Amino acid sequence: MTLRVVAVAPPGMPEGGLGEHTLKSVDPASLFNACRVAAERAERGIGAWADSNWAVSRHARRECLLLMHSLREDLPAFESLLERERPDLLLIGAMTVCLPGAVACAARAKEILGPEVVVVLGGRHPSESIYPVQGAVAHHPSSPVRLMAEGYVPPVFDLVVSGEAEHLIAELGEVLAAPDGGGTARDRLAGGLDRLARAPGRWIASRHDGGRIENLAGGGPDLARDLLPPPAALFGVRTAFDVFGGRLTGHVFSDAGNGCVFDCDFCSERRSVTGGLAQPSTGADRLMRQLRAVADVVAEDAPHRGASAFVEDSTLLGGAPRQIERLVRMLAAADLDLRFGGQLTIDQISRRMDLVKSLAGVGLDYVFIGVETLDPALIGGMNKDRRAQVGHWMGRTENAIAALADNGVRSGAAVLFGLGERQEHRLALLEELARWRRIHGSPDPISLNWATQHPLRDPAVGYRYHEWSVPAGEWTRAFADFGEASVNYPLRGVAPPVLGEVREVRAAFQELLVTGERATVNR
Repeated sequence: MTLRVVAVAPPGMPEGGLGEHTLKSVDPASLFNACRVAAERAERGIGAWADSNWAVSRHARRECLLLMHSLREDLPAFESLLERERPDLLLIGAMTVCLPGAVACAARAKEILGPEVVVVLGGRHPSESIYPVQGAVAHHPSSPVRLMAEGYVPPVFDLVVSGEAEHLIAELGEVLAAPDGGGTARDRLAGGLDRLARAPGRWIASRHDGGRIENLAGGGPDLARDLLPPPAALFGVRTAFDVFGGRLTGHVFSDAGNGCVFDCDFCSERRSVTGGLAQPSTGADRLMRQLRAVADVVAEDAPHRGASAFVEDSTLLGGAPRQIERLVRMLAAADLDLRFGGQLTIDQISRRMDLVKSLAGVGLDYVFIGVETLDPALIGGMNKDRRAQVGHWMGRTENAIAALADNGVRSGAAVLFGLGERQEHRLALLEELARWRRIHGSPDPISLNWATQHPLRDPAVGYRYHEWSVPAGEWTRAFADFGEASVNYPLRGVAPPVLGEVREVRAAFQELLVTGERATVNR
């Protein structure tokens, strides 16, 4: 049979468009990463993927993937994609706040395509809610398989995958398209479990069958990160971040870890959940390969636009000095027509400004930092705040932004409310950001977020996440300018947001942006 596959990042909101000031991309970077081994097989004519709807140009292949924001607005595009492609395999990659959207998309796919379509859920939420514990597999109360078994959501997922699924996804296509598979799609899936078990990487595949939960843990070799193909070469580059002046912007990774090197207790990327760095000694080489791929693809597809890239590592190469130095040497030798940005912590910037200057000399012109809060002490501290004894958090943050600006590097910032701070602290933080913008021209943009309690592989957190994080109506309108936000799942021990306070924060934020624009014009 000819394999037909669609991949979707489901919506995190029940309704409402993206706010005017929300950071956004049209490229579903996480889906690109998850599907890159399968796409490479299609590109190179290997196995079942050689005879699939992905064995086309990267532009046409990109049309088989969809990034959604809100269910009401984006469902028609999802339905059209299903009707056009008629997939045998639907891949859904979900963050925690997107779980209700994933359920809705899977259910609609079953309605349109019938029982023959195999729906596989993966992504950050399954990886936090299905995990190994002392040689066994644990299911958090929010595990999608457990939710199906207990009747909280309908049985719409045929398989739920936690962990490193790049090779597993490719093998799923082989299993479903096997000429001697026979039976229904679910029969072929069940009969191919032995083949799936040999897929490289640390992963767990779980399913709900007749009230029972069955688990299959990867038994193949470790994931060879150095051999993973660059996603840009397989799916192209369509988005353009404003900070790069109209250049097309590729999402790139060093693949040096599944999360952050720090361990802030409110974060879904904390080290104790995602694990430490992986194969760090070749991280710079992997990142360089992805940067080069972005430059080459944009030069081929849109030479008049120019290329840029944003490094999606939690911090650039984990902040490792030797790897950053190696990246600088390779970029200097390559002399790519490429501007790029990445994320660093305040302390990484202030402690190793020499590295930032070296990066600026080879194309770095934008750094995104996590400000998060007015004073870490007010929320019990942050693991990444390593130099509290040197000076106050906000003073050190302003010094870092000023130092970046002095070296021609612009900066943006992420703000995180809902950590236990008071409303006056939120407004004071926005006032401080406005002052910095008047003086330094940065941070720009500013990303607003309201903290969500994630599963964090912690069964004591009883949230099931099967209801929308932000209810439809006045709450979605109030949170329109926020990235991730939550009403129903506040941090443990923290009160949920108050509608009037969220509206006040949003109004202050919009005034901050107007003030910043005036200051830029006046300069």
